[in-house]
Amino acid sequence: MPNKRPYILVVDDNKITTKLMRRYLEAHDFECDEAYDGIECLEKVSKRLPDAIILDVMMPRLDGFDTIKALKSDPRSALVPVTIVTALNDIATQVRAVEVGADDFLTKPIEEKLIITKVRVLTGWAQERKANERLRTIINGLMNGNRSAVEDLLSKEGFTSQT
Repeated sequence: MPNKRPYILVVDDNKITTKLMRRYLEAHDFECDEAYDGIECLEKVSKRLPDAIILDVMMPRLDGFDTIKALKSDPRSALVPVTIVTALNDIATQVRAVEVGADDFLTKPIEEKLIITKVRVLTGWAQERKANERLRTIINGLMNGNRSAVEDLLSKEGFTSQT
């Protein structure tokens, strides 16, 4: 099965920031998309699940904290890693980010090497979570005697039947 580029959603109401982060990420072989507030983020996630989300805190319509709450309350997006990126560097903001479900926290201004390193770690987590979920589904299919479902899943993983 070919390895596809990890898909990252960058969410910030400042278009200069989103363009800069997108440039950094694409230069390091990530596929990127942009959203400019929490509502647009949720809309894009409903259409295509990213491997990780980089999310600003202070945005119009729906701030980063409420966006994370919405993402983490939806079973489909609950396991998508989210990094908060903000100019707010106080302990209260960091604690709140963790409490609402952020997986990581970065402060502005953005340092390219740091964001690339963190996104690589987060997408690695996402890939492991997806692989574990696929294995769990295969195991459940085997335990429940659902041979055709197991064969379909194994086929998608690149295994072929010898029967």
